[in-house]
Amino acid sequence: MTAGCAAAVLLSPGPSAVATSAPVLPVECTGTSKIDSNGLKERPAPQTYRGTRNYVCSGGDLLAPAAVESVVEGTANSSCTKLSATTRETLTWPDGTTSEIEIPIEVAIEPGAVDVRVTGTVTKGKYAGAGATSTIPMPPCGPPAKVEGPAAMTITPSPPLI
Repeated sequence: MTAGCAAAVLLSPGPSAVATSAPVLPVECTGTSKIDSNGLKERPAPQTYRGTRNYVCSGGDLLAPAAVESVVEGTANSSCTKLSATTRETLTWPDGTTSEIEIPIEVAIEPGAVDVRVTGTVTKGKYAGAGATSTIPMPPCGPPAKVEGPAAMTITPSPPLI
């Protein structure tokens, strides 16, 4: 092969010259939530809350459905008609890595609502930069209570930069 032919081979675009990446799949989680709440009052009142969520998650880089635990904590200045809070949820994955999700909440409470859908961002750890959508049980209007019920989360990773 002559030098001119070798250069032509090196410069010719072909299938191997095209950058490709694996599809970015969302992580879908469903499970239960148990949060200790101060209860909501008629007028906005400062409060803190903490609890856990236990999910079964699939998708993303998980090879099979997997149990994932999370710790939820936050502060609020909410009332019976409006949730105004900042929630941090830290998920621990089966491989020991974590994802910290920040969820700002500003939601009018609809009469009779049993859950609320909120969105946030993975700020640290696995899937950092991804969006997160969560459905959580509503805290009660009244005295302190353990808020229990179904929970769901979808983490949508950002596509890789090419």
